[in-house]
This record gives sequence, C-alpha cells and structure tokens, in this order.
Amino acid sequence: MFKCINRTAQLILLTSLHVFRYHQSVNDLLSLGRSLSLCRFVSALPLKMTDPAVKRVVTDIIRSPEDKREYRALEFTNGLKAMLISDPTTDKSSAALDVQIGSLSDPSNISGLAHFCEHMLFLGTQKYPKENEYSQFLSEHAGSSNAFTSGEHTNYYFDVAQFFLCPLFDESCKDREVNALFQLEKATGNPNHPFSKFGTGNKLTLETRPCKEGIDIRQELLQFHSTFYSSNLMGLCVLGRESLDELTTMVVNLFGEVENKNVPIPEFPEHPFQEEHLRQFYKVVPIKDIRNLYVTFPIPDLQKYYKSNPGHYLGHLIGHEGPGSLLSELKSKGWVNTLVGGQKEGARGFMFFIINVDLTEEGLLHVEDIIFHMFQYIQKLRTEGPQEWVFEECKDLNKVAFRFKDKERPRGYTSKVAGLLHYYPLEEVLAAEYLLEDFRPDLIEMVLDKLRPEHVRDGTEFSRDKTSHEIGSTRSRRDKIFK
Repeated sequence: MFKCINRTAQLILLTSLHVFRYHQSVNDLLSLGRSLSLCRFVSALPLKMTDPAVKRVVTDIIRSPEDKREYRALEFTNGLKAMLISDPTTDKSSAALDVQIGSLSDPSNISGLAHFCEHMLFLGTQKYPKENEYSQFLSEHAGSSNAFTSGEHTNYYFDVAQFFLCPLFDESCKDREVNALFQLEKATGNPNHPFSKFGTGNKLTLETRPCKEGIDIRQELLQFHSTFYSSNLMGLCVLGRESLDELTTMVVNLFGEVENKNVPIPEFPEHPFQEEHLRQFYKVVPIKDIRNLYVTFPIPDLQKYYKSNPGHYLGHLIGHEGPGSLLSELKSKGWVNTLVGGQKEGARGFMFFIINVDLTEEGLLHVEDIIFHMFQYIQKLRTEGPQEWVFEECKDLNKVAFRFKDKERPRGYTSKVAGLLHYYPLEEVLAAEYLLEDFRPDLIEMVLDKLRPEHVRDGTEFSRDKTSHEIGSTRSRRDKIFK
C-alpha cells in the first residue's frame, strides 16, 4: 500500500494544497505526505482509465522528435486539464497549476487583489498555521516554489531536487524600466477598461483605501478565492521520474474531486485603446541610461488563428535583419542598434502589435524619421501583398526550431505548459506555438490594415535627454504627432 520513492507525490500534495487550502481533505493529504516523509502513497491497484473522474485520456500528443520524455494528457469531468510528463533521467520533480484568473478580474475598488491572493496562499492555513510552512518544507527537501499573477493567469509552480540542493532564483524580478513602460501603457488607455487596473497592488489599494471604505480585505480574499478558483479554470502539469500510470494515479486521486463552479472564462472584447487614445507620443526619462523607441498598435485577438499566425508572419518581415530590411536601412544611417516587431499578448479579446527599437545617440535626434521609415516599410508590405513563399519560410523555420528545441528545465517547463493548456487542444499543447499550417492572406491583410499612422497607439522614447526634462520619472505628450 505504501511505497517509498522520490518526492513527486509530496510536490503534487503541495500543489493541491496551495490552491485548495480551504478544503479540509487536502489538509489531510498533506498530513499524510508529511508523516510519510519521503514516502509516497500509491493505490495498490493501478488507476482504471474508466475512472469516472476522467473524461478523456490523450496519448497521441505532438512532440519534438528529439524529446525523449513521455506524455499523457487528461481531461477531467470537472473541467480541469492536466499534462503528465514522465522523465526517468530528470534530477528534479516539478508541478505547476495555472488558474485562468488574474488581475483583470480584480474588483474595481481593490486593485491587486488577485496578486495579493497569490501571495497569501503561501502563508498558513487553519491546520498548518505556521507562516511559510510549505516553502520551508520544500527548502528542507532541496526544493523551491514561486508564483506569478498576470492579467489573466495566476500560476503556482514548485520543484524538488532529486540529488542535490540547487540555489533559489527570484524569477519574479522585473527590470524597473520595462515595468514603468507597462504602467504607462495601462495608465494612458481607457480608464474604465480592466486593462487599466493596477494589478500589482500596494499598501494604498490593499489596506489604506479599503480601511477607509470599511472593506474587510480578508473577506474579499475569501470571496475572490471562493468565486474564481474553480476546476474548469485550471491547468495542471506534473513532471517526475515516475511512470505515466503512477503520475496518473496520484493526480486523479488528488484533483478528480475538485469542485467545478462553472466559472465563465473572462473575456474582454473591447480594446483598451480606442480612438481617443491613438496618435499620442509619450516621452519618459528613466533612471538607467537607455535609449528605446516603442511603437504600439491595437489589434484584435489573434489567438484562434494560431495555425496561420498572421502576427508572426508580419513580425518576421518587420523584424528581419537581412539586406533590404527595415533594420538594415536604419542601421546604415547610424540610428538604431536593434529592432524587434510582432504581436504582443493583451488578454482574451485584444492584442497589440509592437515595434521596439534600441536607439543610438544619433537616433534620438531622428525619432520621427525612424517612425516615418517604419510606415514606409509597412506600406511596402501592403503594396506587395502577402507572399506564400514567406509563409513557407516561417513554417520551415518553426519546424526546425521545434525539432531541435532545447530540453526545458522542469520548473519553467511545467509552469509554461500548465498555462498553455487553456488555449490549445491537448494533442497540440506542446507544438501549438510552432504550428504553421494555413496560409491566410486575408488575415495578414487585416492586421496590416491596423498598422497605419491613424491607428498608432504611441511612440514612447526612453532617453537621458536633459535638455527638456530634469532627471526623474517625467512624461510629456505631443498630441497627434502622427499625421
């Protein structure tokens, strides 16, 4: 009945506990896991594939020819989706659970509640009141844990080393300048759109203001968790040395009975950047000595077109580095060092197309010239029309990248796959971001039509220019710079 192996089961127990800590049964599971130390509880009989908790089992998963791991996907009757990965050679076990709810679903009067909920789930429970007990348990067994909250996701991920203690890395740190730009985008769009919310939260939004308004933050946290943490919004990924059958048994036993509250997947059909937010130019003086130009266009959500990927097609051309490319022209003038272009995720319902440029000192004096060259190049693409040979080139490059992709580290891999389970068929989860099958000139032209001067969101310049600003976080706007 009991079998001492590695720590994968402990990890799955902790994963379930982090997200369902208000369920007494999960607390009991943790008690069992701790009492067994490095032992694992496994049913004496193998799990039957006719288990009522499992709606569908998928084994024909598209994977890289060089990938030697074994995969199995499960769709539970409660709506939860899981990817199981067996890798006998791994030096770590890892588990991640992604909840398709993030800061865009914060209450309008409590910015940062989803992020706060994520942090609070790392603290004590009724049965285990000691703060950070689960992180401490992982550390004692050469493991680590982390989590992040984005606009649409809250992602919890853990790992445990099999043989040796690995250093911990703070993956939540972000460059302050990039974060400042992101906040500028949010602050200058539609203030009534969820995108404008301050997703991180702070003392003002999570304590001072609620206190003045008579809001009990603890009750709001309980309500948020109770409302949104539903099995139909969850994707789970587990990687370990165990066989797929053993992983299946553990996962079904722990997650098969999670409550499905049938929470609708949040959608945001209106773009945060409307007509009144377009043709704007913002200038920001950062702390670091950097020079960048950011140009942004609002575009529709292209997620459902992942097999034709018109944003990738255009990003391939606009970001091309060869002779005759936009970058080669701008570099020849001594204005830029690098240039990247392509679609950028927003949320379910809207996206952005961006062109980001690393400027030289000379380039700072020619920002409007650089933008003019961008639109000239885009007009060239529009005039020539979509080219199937370019699509085939992108297709071939993706095939090569997928075939020879590096073996991902367990913790990052499980975290990523858990999030992808929300967007793609189970058979295609591992390959979806590389699949290019349908050449759709109509979609390419549709996106190209959005990349016009009258649709441009802003040109944002990062510089150390002191002639018009004092050093510090300042910004100025020049309305309708793009004629």
